[in-house]
Amino acid sequence: MVEDDPAARRAITLILKGKGYAVSEAASVAEALGALAGRPDWVLLDLMLPDGCGTRVLRFVADQRLPSRVCVITGCGPDRLEEARALGPQAVFKKPVDVERLLAVLAGQPA
Repeated sequence: MVEDDPAARRAITLILKGKGYAVSEAASVAEALGALAGRPDWVLLDLMLPDGCGTRVLRFVADQRLPSRVCVITGCGPDRLEEARALGPQAVFKKPVDVERLLAVLAGQPA
């Protein structure tokens, strides 16, 4: 879960843990890139982070051909969203996130 807002990050983390998911948290691009060494199944990724844009994380996943799947969860504008979509995440969510839809995507249902 990559989100710089501690309350939002904690809320989603608690929901996911309540559904049985193991969750790691990151608050920046740098922390997210470091966490990718653990090869997570999913990366839930905000785009607006204190040390840059989450698209760097998307590019890293693609460039390194990591098996991690990415869901973008953001409140950014249409230009940034289109840039993120072009990098191939499995799903894109606008904030506030539809938790039921997010859980469905994580369970393997189409976005």
